Amino acid sequence: MSAPSKLVTEHAALCEQIAAHDEAYYQRDAPTISDAEYDALLRRLFDIEAAHPELASETSPTQRVAGAPLGQLESVAHRKPMLSLANTYSREEVVDWFDSTRDFLAADDAALAFRIEPKLDGVAIELVYEHGRFVRAITRGDGKVGDDVTHNARTIRGVPRTLHTESPPALLEVRGEVVMRHASFATVNARREAAGEPLFVNPRNLASGTLKLLDPREAARRPLDFLGYGLGVTDGFEAEGHTQAMEQLEAWGLPTTAEWGLTGDLEAVLAHYDALLSGRDDLPFDVDGSVIKVNDHALQKRLGERSRSPRWAIAFKFPARSATSMLREIQVQVGRTGALTPRAVIEPVHVGGVTIEHVTLHNGDEIARLGVKPGDRVFVERAGDVIPKIVGLAEDGGGPPFVMPTACPVCATPVVDDEDEVVLRCPNRACPAVLQRRLEHFVSRNALDVDGLGTKVLALLVEQGLLTSLADLFALEAEQLAELPRMGEISARNAIEALQASRTRNFARFLFALGIRHVGQHVAEVIAGRWPDLAALRGVSTEDLEDVAEIGPTVAASLSAWLADDDEQRMVDRMFELGVAPQALAPPAEDDGAGVLAGLNVLFTGALQTLSRREAQELTKAHGGKLLSGVSKNLDLLVVGEKPGSKLKKAQELGIEVLEEAAFLERLGEAPR
Repeated sequence: MSAPSKLVTEHAALCEQIAAHDEAYYQRDAPTISDAEYDALLRRLFDIEAAHPELASETSPTQRVAGAPLGQLESVAHRKPMLSLANTYSREEVVDWFDSTRDFLAADDAALAFRIEPKLDGVAIELVYEHGRFVRAITRGDGKVGDDVTHNARTIRGVPRTLHTESPPALLEVRGEVVMRHASFATVNARREAAGEPLFVNPRNLASGTLKLLDPREAARRPLDFLGYGLGVTDGFEAEGHTQAMEQLEAWGLPTTAEWGLTGDLEAVLAHYDALLSGRDDLPFDVDGSVIKVNDHALQKRLGERSRSPRWAIAFKFPARSATSMLREIQVQVGRTGALTPRAVIEPVHVGGVTIEHVTLHNGDEIARLGVKPGDRVFVERAGDVIPKIVGLAEDGGGPPFVMPTACPVCATPVVDDEDEVVLRCPNRACPAVLQRRLEHFVSRNALDVDGLGTKVLALLVEQGLLTSLADLFALEAEQLAELPRMGEISARNAIEALQASRTRNFARFLFALGIRHVGQHVAEVIAGRWPDLAALRGVSTEDLEDVAEIGPTVAASLSAWLADDDEQRMVDRMFELGVAPQALAPPAEDDGAGVLAGLNVLFTGALQTLSRREAQELTKAHGGKLLSGVSKNLDLLVVGEKPGSKLKKAQELGIEVLEEAAFLERLGEAPR
């Protein structure tokens, strides 16, 4: 049965789309969609051709490896095609591949070993050695023919000019990935930014562009790395399996990926993927999945190859961290300090398991650096799988450049340029947006912790004129709150009771709640530990503040300016008149040096199971320890929970003592909570 005309049309359109994206990605190093979006297009094409094989012509993207050699570089044919890997984002499909591979080979778990390696997000390349001497480097190209980039490959760290052996094979083709480390990428982009040049979007694009440079001197200024992952044609060298081959490459001086495993157990394969996924941010280069390979070369030959990928391997890719989306508009929000922050509104896009619709753009300088504006298609990533950000322009929409406003978008007051920070500010402290943000901070959990006064309730109170300053909160009555939409008498009474309880929070929390610039939670605690109340604090000078070890000139100047601000002081005095009475912090216990942690600097990392982070920190202080914010040579003890990340690795390198949470509690003589 022939394919319906609708499918024929879709098939032709997909072929055309994929070809255009291949050209953008491989020829111009300027991709316009993310890898995940490209994979989805290719998967749809595979599905159509599986149902209607008559559509799968030789020119279809499913029948070849994407990419073609550049005209300005010499084209070189591979002795053996460089295939791509079949890939999936589905755990179920990995299980199906594992089971079907095992069934085809009629092998049980004990007789079949799989090699698991990181899927490097770089540029595939083949290095050719003749009688131990490096003679040529060829990009993957279309799988059959690639570009000769020998002149630039000679500048790559980890590519030896001669193999470290006195009896080299007559021919050795090593296949691997050229990558750029995160630190090198940051250095190159910093240099380009200083020169006013466009920044590279990601290390992979930079590595690809570097390989295609015609001047190797310029390539040498962009430090690349090579990591081997396979073999092409060899003469004088045979290996029984992939692991043996990789070990031999290492012995000859060619680096391979270090984060690998060898197992015949499916659960171990999946566990390795999970571990790699959780730890990929600690690796020095980008990794976008896990590659699973049948280890035995004889079994690989039995399984054979498809037109573009081997049957003996599969790439299990990580959830997408990046995608492209249309930038609909740029909104400018006003924060509690009056700072104007632009925010991008984008077409909803799914990245890393989360739908993203809004992305902060920080300030006008960041927008100019990225070169984005409404109507453009942009690349969106989730930094550390958490914070969404726009990292570059995918396609210019042709609209006019975005310009930051000269007046506050809420109250129309002319904005001022902050001389100390790259930010515009609304100087009107009565601005409804500034007041709204200050109120939200004031009642937040880490500040005065007032339940029942959420964002919507506060917005209604501001809109109705019941709140014109922070002090007005303590003049509210239950009847006023009960009249608000969907509030009710019980909710109103609970909110008033929460406000009553907040009147006697300690002085440190009160200072933090006031939202004084540069006075965060820790600084507020330091200040409250030195001066017990506002009356005492009002008598200190900027110099007195700077004498405190943990208060620098910026914080001292900001706090002094707030203390000298008559409007702010009148507002606080009104709070006191309305019954606000912050309590002095309990004096610190005499340090007799007898505490279990006396003289020790302590840091916590990872997810603690028994203690909250605040409880752990308070416990440390109670036992005489001091808290640090990062790993350094001054750290004495690192307490780790689940998924500790890079801090653990750094601490181990520095020889710092590491304790798990249970051992930490045992040392303190504290029962688990």
